[in-house]
Amino acid sequence: MGKKATRILFGVLLVTGLMAQAPQRPAPAADLNQLMRGLFFPHANVVFETQRVDPAQIKRHPEPSSSPDPLTGIFGGWDAVENSALTLIEGADLLMNPARVCSNGKPVPVSASDWPGLVESLRAAGRVSYKAAQSKSIDAMFEASDVLNVACANCHNRYRRATRCQ
Repeated sequence: MGKKATRILFGVLLVTGLMAQAPQRPAPAADLNQLMRGLFFPHANVVFETQRVDPAQIKRHPEPSSSPDPLTGIFGGWDAVENSALTLIEGADLLMNPARVCSNGKPVPVSASDWPGLVESLRAAGRVSYKAAQSKSIDAMFEASDVLNVACANCHNRYRRATRCQ
């Protein structure tokens, strides 16, 4: 066998071996509705709460390490708002998992032409919320809440119906 053929064979074997060792991505534990209820809804509400209450004025839970409310917990106040905004940014990646299903059993529409843009709108809203939280400005949080509300509503209006995806 010539040098060129040996190199090609070696390359094929190497790629095949690497592919065989590539870890398989586990199936998502949550369907889309569970993900919305468990991650996006509570963290979006932390951002939305800043329209009513200044996070700096929120009293800590008597046992902050066990508080179910991020705003009253050990990392409460403005830190909670920043953390929730970051969770929205990072969590957007979970919406692009092609193995995730909707609560009605249909696949999450990751290949739909508008889905990536809707997910990116959520990510962008998280960035706006994070920047606003860093500024500790209630006025900036009003604007951020509006951006987040629009991002959520655009996706919900398109996909939330039972016939599409929940």
